[in-house]
This record gives sequence, structure tokens and C-alpha cells, in this order.
Amino acid sequence: MAYRPATIEELAEMIRDAAVHGRSLAVSGTGSRPGIGPGAADADLDLTGLGGSIDHDPGELLLTLPASTPLDHVEKLLAQSGQCLAFEPPSPDAIWGLGHGTIGGAVASGLSGPRRPFAGACRDHVLGLSGVTGRGEIFTAGGKVLKNVTGFDLPRLLTGSRGTLAVLTQITLKVLPLAPAQATLQLPADTAAKAVRIMADALMVDGGITGAAWSEGEVQLRIESSPAVLPALVDAARARLPASRLIEGDASRGLWTAIASLYGHVQADEIIWRCPLPASRAPALAALLPPDARLRLDWAGALAWVLLSAGAADLDLHALVAQAAGRDGHAERLRGPASPIPARAPLEPGLAALSARVKAQFDPAGILSPAAAPGGAA
Repeated sequence: MAYRPATIEELAEMIRDAAVHGRSLAVSGTGSRPGIGPGAADADLDLTGLGGSIDHDPGELLLTLPASTPLDHVEKLLAQSGQCLAFEPPSPDAIWGLGHGTIGGAVASGLSGPRRPFAGACRDHVLGLSGVTGRGEIFTAGGKVLKNVTGFDLPRLLTGSRGTLAVLTQITLKVLPLAPAQATLQLPADTAAKAVRIMADALMVDGGITGAAWSEGEVQLRIESSPAVLPALVDAARARLPASRLIEGDASRGLWTAIASLYGHVQADEIIWRCPLPASRAPALAALLPPDARLRLDWAGALAWVLLSAGAADLDLHALVAQAAGRDGHAERLRGPASPIPARAPLEPGLAALSARVKAQFDPAGILSPAAAPGGAA
């Protein structure tokens, strides 16, 4: 069974009907993120039929649009005005091969790209949301202002909730200007420990760095500024860091598009784990991985991508991250074959109880993407 509402009123009625009959709904747009998507349910709730107008105010750095708007369309629209989504949402296509998805999927997943440590997370750029709760209630939260403190901060709560609390229909985002000039320094680092040290040294000085990553024995540092200032920032960075190679302009931008979304960096059958943790603990995680594992670091070392061969499906990354970082890190398997190791580790009892109370407030019948909820069997 599948639902495909054409209006928000139809959506609300469908959700109320499903709640009355105890019918769970797999909430999705284009289905581009199956590894963090709704999982199994009694019926599919296809949101691609929900349209609407786009309101872009370049002068106020505001963008309001339907949640069903394709992500690549949003990025092209903003680029025409010299602007961007500052949280640099990664495209899911390189991981799952199902397209770029929608802006609603990007906000619902809550994932942020390489700018995360420098420009903030996805939730920091979501100013307002409209949608329907699991009760079938139509709501609007936040607004088209940079500061809105009326009531609860629902935009931050619902960002990253993966369709388990409410179905998003419209989103208002804060956008930022694109940097007019960009360059990337590439520095050799044959271990994660050396890479983290280089990235930490680079970030001790405010030199226009907006990206710091490591893979395949090389640190990448992105520097952005005006064309007049960029050469001086690059020279200053090269003077205090190990010898480096320089990539500029479109080549640099292409490199960071690949870093954000893993384009060209994963093989078709590799298992992909995403592991946020303190940057200082990344070397400890690296030391625990098997020799054939491939490790990539982003967020100056605070995000580890662990790529495993298909034969390593039973490797417990939850345990390894806990050993390396304690409660300060966690792991999630985005792609891989069936395994006794869950994609997401169960929440601790206190957090599980809090999560259940929040879920009950928004979706008391538990019908919205139950397998995607914390502790759900995705």
C-alpha cells in the first residue's frame, strides 16, 4: 500500500487514518537515503506529490521552499545568486546510487558536510518548518527571521528526526554567500595521528580555513576568501605547515564536493560506517581497525568514515568507537549486507526514555517511520 498526497490537508487526513487503524508509514521523498531512511512499514508515504512555490530573498539570505524540492535544484538556484547552503549537505548518491534526494531529506537526515565545524550544523541553518505531526496536526514552527524564540525550538528538534516525529512539508533556511575564491592545500600525512596534529596546528590560526580532511595519506585544507586576500592566506598557511601542493578554483571546489559526498572514494561493495567522535580520539579508532579497513577523516578529524570489505560485516564498530572515544562518539552503518551488528546501537536507558516521551508527544500511535526511530530496526 502506498499514499501519495497532493496537498497538506490530504497528508494530514492520511496520517489520521493510519493512526486510527494502527498502520505504520514509511515516510520518504525520492527514497535516496535507504540506509538512514524509514525502513519497513505497513505502507509507504510518498511526499513527492507535495509541491509549492519557492521564495528566495537573496538580500535577506533567506530561502523558503517545499520539502520535496530536489537538493541539486536548490544548490543551482542559490549559486545563480552567489549563495549556498552553508552546512554543505552531502549528496547521498555516491553511497546509495539513488540520486541527490530532496531538501526535505537533507534536513530530516540532519547530515552536514565539511563546513560543519566552521559554519555550524544543518540544524543551525533551519529557521522554520511546516508539516504534519503523527497526530495528523498541521503546524508551522519558527519563521523567516534570524532570531525567533517564541515557544519551543521545533526546527532544531525536528531537524535530523528522520521522519519519526513529523512529516516536513515546507522549510525556511538561512543561506550564506559563496566564497568568491577558494584554494586547497594538500599535505602528506601517513597516519591518522599525524593528520589530526597537522589539522589542529592549521586551525590554531584564523586563516580562512573552511575545510580540513584526510584520506589516503594526505591532508586537505580548504581556504576561502576574496581573490585579493586569498594568496596571502595561502602563503601564511604554507609558511607554518609542512610542504604542500596547491589546488585552486574549480579543481578545489570539485575536490570538496567529492569529500563531502564520498564521490570516487567508495567501492560498490564496501560497507560504510559514519562515526562522529572527538578529533583527538580519531587516532585511537584508527589503531583498532583491521589492516584492510580504509579510514577517511573530515571535520578536522571529528568525523571518521570507516570503509570495510564486504567480508567484514560482523565487525562491531559500535564497540570500537566506544573503546576509542567512550560516550563521546558513536557509529552508524549507512550501507552494508545483513549483519547481526545493528546499524545503530541501542540508546542508553535514560536517553531511550526521553526519546520515547518525545515520540509519544508528536506521534502517540507510533506510526511514523518506526524503524528509523532511535533503537528501531532499520
